[in-house]
Amino acid sequence: MAKGHRFLPDMGDFGSTRFSSGFFSTAGVFVAAVISLGVSHVMVSRFGLEFFVIALTGIFVGTVYTAASFRNLMFPFIVWLLTIGGFRFLWSIRTPLLPDLFLDRLMMIWLTGVFMVKFVAERRPFRGPHKLDLLMAVYAMYLFIRIYLQGMDFLNPWTQSTLIPYAAYFFAKNIITDYKRIKALLFVLLALLTYYCITSIGEKFVLSWLVFPKSILTERTGFAGRSVGPFMQAPLFGTIIGMLLPVFLYFIAQARDGVTRFFLLLGLAAGFAGLYFTYTRGSWLAGVMAMVTVTVLNPRKYLKIFAPMVILVPLLAVSFLGLGQDKFMKERVENDDTLGSRFGTAATALRIFKDNPVIGVGYFQFRQAREDYIQPVDVPGLGTIRFVQFRHNHIHDIYLGPLAENGLVGALLQGGIYFLILQTFIRKFRWRSRGDPVAYYVLPVFAGVFVGYLAGGLAIDYRFFAFTDTLFYMCAGILYGYQGPEQQHVS
Repeated sequence: MAKGHRFLPDMGDFGSTRFSSGFFSTAGVFVAAVISLGVSHVMVSRFGLEFFVIALTGIFVGTVYTAASFRNLMFPFIVWLLTIGGFRFLWSIRTPLLPDLFLDRLMMIWLTGVFMVKFVAERRPFRGPHKLDLLMAVYAMYLFIRIYLQGMDFLNPWTQSTLIPYAAYFFAKNIITDYKRIKALLFVLLALLTYYCITSIGEKFVLSWLVFPKSILTERTGFAGRSVGPFMQAPLFGTIIGMLLPVFLYFIAQARDGVTRFFLLLGLAAGFAGLYFTYTRGSWLAGVMAMVTVTVLNPRKYLKIFAPMVILVPLLAVSFLGLGQDKFMKERVENDDTLGSRFGTAATALRIFKDNPVIGVGYFQFRQAREDYIQPVDVPGLGTIRFVQFRHNHIHDIYLGPLAENGLVGALLQGGIYFLILQTFIRKFRWRSRGDPVAYYVLPVFAGVFVGYLAGGLAIDYRFFAFTDTLFYMCAGILYGYQGPEQQHVS
């Protein structure tokens, strides 16, 4: 019997943990396969093969996107940024009762969920300092309370100009925390800017194969002859290109071979052309001020790139594109009616503020209030501007209009935000003396974005659009949260 024992199976093996886990793992796979086959059969038989393939593709893409999002928060952040930057039209969920969920909103909801899960699960603290965060929260609540008291009619502009940009500030501050991530973000902005430049040129010369989506060419309204981009709005499109032009300078300065440098210089020239074809004076000012700011803050690296372009670009434009004979440009530049109506609107905003100095007339209440101010405006050099010339104008700036609507309280809160950003920039820009690459190469580019935003805000109200404010506050979040190479403690 003792001999026969050798030929009997070892019952302990069957009861071992290894066997048990292997058995149940195999059984689980088998059960999952059976269920999948059953569900697949039902879907194909009830909804058709095409629906089944679309659903299967969606599940696969969703699974991969979920895994990538939880692995690295930079991934969902960049996807969200791209959707705000003009690709929200790719997909949406429209409902008759609830607000439409465009791709940018869906990506923001997803990013928020993944961010909170990771930070709670990994017990990460939110990145300090928090003074600017608190001030922005106070200003956002001030505007929201005013909207609530007015009946919530203008919640969407508040979402576009306040909620989304402030969320970009918060996410960027806590996610993009070192030079490696900042460089990755700049690559994304370079790709986005290249797309804008190609699209603008394609619109100008009606090269449909260069324009995506095609609706840019077929559904444009109100901006005949001007490039509108995926935003379908020429002044906004031009201002965004102008704000981002300094990104080319960063990569040209970093280029290590002549071929790369040549194509980047070509891209910068295309950027100037793309900006020009929006035919918007405020956008031109934003682009020029952004480039000048970058070269002033780092003349050693950026001036030698920008200075030759200032001479070459106009020469090439006149020689090859005939822009010197561009009649449309002359009409835009010499158009005094637009300039006069802007002066009339600004003067009316000041009159409204004078009568409502503390809290203003209310968020988005300028159009109602201006009917009580029908006086003509005398402007030196332009003569008398009658009220009928600007009575239908919206606010066309980010300074006097909001001052009339939100009063000194709003102006002081917004001014405090700008002051803290400027104070932080000055302090961290000094880190270039200790060899910090972000202070030396990147912060001048961010300063160009800031100045381009503020300069463009002299001629356009950003509140209907999210991306200009998103760029501004995203850069502010990175600036405010960046601690330098020797202080990096967040993976």
